[in-house]
Amino acid sequence: MKKAFTLIELIMVLVIISLLSIGSFKALQKLTVREYKAKEQTRLSLESQVSVDIISNYLKYRVPYTTIGYDPSDGSFEYIGDLSDNNKRILEWFGRDRDDFYTQQFSGFFDMESKNSDSVYSPDTNISTSNDKFFNLVFSGSFDRAYSANDYQNSFGWHDHNSTESFDVRLDGVGNIDFSDSVKPEFIYEKYFLTQSAYAIARGADIDKNAPCLDGLHVDDNSLLLFYNYQPWDKSSGEGETFCADVNGNNQSGEATQLMKDIAGFSFEEVDYTIRILLDINKTIRGASAVHFSKMKVVF
Repeated sequence: MKKAFTLIELIMVLVIISLLSIGSFKALQKLTVREYKAKEQTRLSLESQVSVDIISNYLKYRVPYTTIGYDPSDGSFEYIGDLSDNNKRILEWFGRDRDDFYTQQFSGFFDMESKNSDSVYSPDTNISTSNDKFFNLVFSGSFDRAYSANDYQNSFGWHDHNSTESFDVRLDGVGNIDFSDSVKPEFIYEKYFLTQSAYAIARGADIDKNAPCLDGLHVDDNSLLLFYNYQPWDKSSGEGETFCADVNGNNQSGEATQLMKDIAGFSFEEVDYTIRILLDINKTIRGASAVHFSKMKVVF
């Protein structure tokens, strides 16, 4: 009667156990990678949805005709409805002063009986200009799209151009709005927009990633950022402001916040007076194929 395993039998058992362990490890590794990829896809999908919703929320309160596509390599820009190439990868626009509007500090309408080239009266406007509030005014024009200027390049002060269709104003808190701009409006319209800030959306690949305003944000080429609190129409320093990480500007100003990482592409277009925003999300997953999908949002 056999009482013990032979050495060969023990070796064979060890070999079989080793093979089973290797197979189990590989299977477990695949399951772990698959689970991680699924979690990352869910996370990126949620983050990208939040990002396009944030962009949509800001764009909803744009002054429509001020919206441009900007090419930082040469400083050129075009109205979003006239984009002629894919090099204008940075989206910029003037934002309405919605905080004061929703607190009912101004109505957005003039009393047309009081109009002249230097001053107008807005009976429901009770805010005043102070050192921390520098307002600019843009007439709403037809269908709230703002006045369609003949010379768009010099209409809104973008990237150190002239500002002939947006006007510096002073408000006295009792409804009087004085045009303090050296350029006076040729025509007075009943409805107007007040704005205090321009906004920009850009990827890290298209900006100065070493700009001081980005300190602590850990920006890389695939970061998507929102820039705000700058005023292209302000020529008080001799040159209009541009966003704080503009590689082509000489008077960078304002602040920035990071919306999301892993953005391989950001594009936009205007279709029938709506803006379509497209995010291309891509993240490499070690041991698995990359997570890659797109997210689109239409802004009216």
